[in-house]
Amino acid sequence: MQGLTSREAAERKNRYGPNALPGHRKPLWHLVGRQLKGVFNMLLLLAAGVTFAIGEILDGAFILFFILLGTTLNIYQEYKSNAAVAKLKAFLVRRTRVIRDGREQEINHEDVVPGDLLSLQTGDIVPADAIVLQARNLLVDETTFTGESVPVSKQPGQPDGRDQDESVLLQGVCIVQGQVFAETTATGTNTRLASIARTTASVQEESELVKGVDRISGFILRITLITLLFVVLANLLLEGKETFPQLLVFALALAVSVIPEALPLVLTFSLSRGALRFARQDVVVKRLSSVQDLGSINLLCTDKTGTLTENKLSVAGEWKAPDSSFSPLVLSRLAAQDLDGAHPEPFDLAIDQALTDDQRKTLAHFQILEREPFEPSQRSNGVLLRMPDGRSLHVRRGSPESLAIHMPSLPAGMDRWLQQEEVQGHRVLGITADVGHGPFWVGLIAFVDRLKPSTRAALDAAVDLRVGITIITGDALRVALAVGREAGLVERDDQAMEASAFFALPREEQLARVGHIRVFARTTPEQKLLLIQQLKTQFTVGFLGEGVNDGPALKAAHVSMVVPSASDIARETADIVLLNNDLGVIVNGIRTGRETHANTLKYIRATLISNFGNFYAVAIGSLLIDFLPMLPKQILLLNLLSDFPMMAIAMDRVPPAETARPQRYDLRSLYLLIIVLGLVSTVFDFVFFSLFYRMSPDVLQTNWFMASVLTELLLIFSIRTLLPAHKSGWPAPLLLILSVVAMTVTLLIPYVPWTRAFFSFARPTPAHMMLIGGLACLYLVVTELIKKPLVRFLARHESHAVSPVIP
Repeated sequence: MQGLTSREAAERKNRYGPNALPGHRKPLWHLVGRQLKGVFNMLLLLAAGVTFAIGEILDGAFILFFILLGTTLNIYQEYKSNAAVAKLKAFLVRRTRVIRDGREQEINHEDVVPGDLLSLQTGDIVPADAIVLQARNLLVDETTFTGESVPVSKQPGQPDGRDQDESVLLQGVCIVQGQVFAETTATGTNTRLASIARTTASVQEESELVKGVDRISGFILRITLITLLFVVLANLLLEGKETFPQLLVFALALAVSVIPEALPLVLTFSLSRGALRFARQDVVVKRLSSVQDLGSINLLCTDKTGTLTENKLSVAGEWKAPDSSFSPLVLSRLAAQDLDGAHPEPFDLAIDQALTDDQRKTLAHFQILEREPFEPSQRSNGVLLRMPDGRSLHVRRGSPESLAIHMPSLPAGMDRWLQQEEVQGHRVLGITADVGHGPFWVGLIAFVDRLKPSTRAALDAAVDLRVGITIITGDALRVALAVGREAGLVERDDQAMEASAFFALPREEQLARVGHIRVFARTTPEQKLLLIQQLKTQFTVGFLGEGVNDGPALKAAHVSMVVPSASDIARETADIVLLNNDLGVIVNGIRTGRETHANTLKYIRATLISNFGNFYAVAIGSLLIDFLPMLPKQILLLNLLSDFPMMAIAMDRVPPAETARPQRYDLRSLYLLIIVLGLVSTVFDFVFFSLFYRMSPDVLQTNWFMASVLTELLLIFSIRTLLPAHKSGWPAPLLLILSVVAMTVTLLIPYVPWTRAFFSFARPTPAHMMLIGGLACLYLVVTELIKKPLVRFLARHESHAVSPVIP
């Protein structure tokens, strides 16, 4: 073989480009833009602009500080995670052997061009799509494309495209055994690997967290604008009110007070804390919001190989023919191919590990005369031995069906044993022998890829969390079905089917059945993507993948996860990278995600209940008196002090009851909670208003300010869980400390001369302070009393409205 000349190779590289996938590194501005994207951040930027416009430089700077700090922490986390993932690429093969100018030489992976003759052997990674020209004992591992855990054989073909399935080598597959000369047919962006990468890039999925926060932001924006429009118009129509510029400043300050400006910081602290907990379990979080999104999933889709199972064959059983004096294990071990090589055949490893000490001693009694390589057409290999008595023994081993063609009959009991093993999804190897009088059956050996010891515990934990598990694999149906049964995922045969059979069903039947099928077998990359998209119509889907063919499905899933051995495309696409392939880590991560979601929801509930309660009271109060019930700077200070301790809500404890079900933004329940408890807040605000509005503007403004801050701080400890306050456990120490600090500052500001003058407060009397304190405590008691029946009502609503969860 001459191969290409150096000149031809250079011309083709200029024509076709380097043998590499296009890079996906994103510039810094893209990361910043993505962090600022969304309705909520737009509202915050608008609020900052308004605050600066009304002359409140300190408050505007504080809002910008929240935005800047949250954005910076998010970008830093993504940078660290992407750097960690980049280190995982070190194992990739960068050099390969080709024949050029009539001699074999080693070149860079990227320098391979169409028409190059590749010279590959055991352990090599195929650098580009190619067609087999010559092969010796060739077996390749196509797990990353097909999901099959057993190597497949390849035969010589023609570069014109014929015999593609049997002779094509795809970029990224591994040579498990043998040697091969192959002609490169496609490189770079023209390979099958690149095709899957393009499909992956075309699939877009927005974070569940981002969508939930945007919906809440839209709700805040609509309600606020409608109310403010009414308040401004009503004030203008009533005589004796403030001028339009004063009303506009008041309205804008009131609008800013409704916006929970610390939410980005609370989210970042919560998500970063979750990412840190993941890191302690050897998990790299690439997209920070996926920490919380993981808590919302109620269906986890995964391949079986290496995730549920060990991805290692072991001997499950042995059947010995009645008339044979030979051990099937011993003869099969003698027929092993390249057991001491870099990539031994999985069957051979399993057989070698299953041998007893006596059987190992028996091996030495035989002399190997000649090894017969694997014959793809006969699906078997062989060995010629010399027995201790000097006679020759010819052994063949392979598929029982292919061996049976050359046998006169089946021994008694063999067919029944074979059927039993196949029902269990075991792979079976047949062994025959011939001492010169015709072949006879020696026996059968069954193999199994066993469940990991941790799989059952992880699946039980998933059930407790109300998360379903669905296997999506490229492996054979009977093998995948057996794993599903052993894992407890499958109870009936109709819960497993091949993907092609599923997509042959009418569309209506597909949608009706997709959520009830626990195992999809023989799945192509395109079918995986379609399955994930269908499942997303009924579930919040997490997908754990590994192979090249998983890229599009990973990107389509709500949360995507891969193991460190995953293909380059899969790692680039995934939100989370597991450094240990353990399903239990994912289940623990789901619990962590739910805790993160619960703490975020605490802040949203507490802030919106108090903010909207105070917002409506101040807005309506402005219609009843001829001065502003609270000055713009007082409103902004109120918002600042009440939000200050809530930053620690990310560190708060979460009761187990709140992590027992998938977390999601149930906006209907959230809005009902905000309206009912916000109404309680409004009623108490009017009580404070009615007590002090006749005295003087500064007395009303001072006392209402202090009462609003104290009630909002107390509300945190009531609404931090939906359980009664005395059953919700102690809050995080930092939350307690910051709340005490905020209360102390609130009480001191009206007494310190320069702060009292700056914020236009009056010095409170002891009687007013006692009254405010007593009413604030009464507010906490009333909130607890109303919360109990309201939570029961919401629980009944959620039991009917919750997304379907697989038992």
